[in-house]
Amino acid sequence: MTEQEEKRLQKIQEKMSQLKSQQQEIISKKQQRKARTHCLIQNGALAEKYLGCEGVEPCQFEERLKNIVDFLSAMGFG
Repeated sequence: MTEQEEKRLQKIQEKMSQLKSQQQEIISKKQQRKARTHCLIQNGALAEKYLGCEGVEPCQFEERLKNIVDFLSAMGFG
């Protein structure tokens, strides 16, 4: 193998390494988003269950949460 071919092969290997690294980063971010989405769904379901908010519109749900937080703050819990 000539020196030129070896240099070309080395550049290709470096590029492959960079692409593999980028691929791993994309996969990791996708897994993190999936885990966060799952957590948000679970927390939302628990909030609905314990706050009696099944079927409540988001703006009404937000108002209930705000009222609870305000109440707890007024009681010295926040």
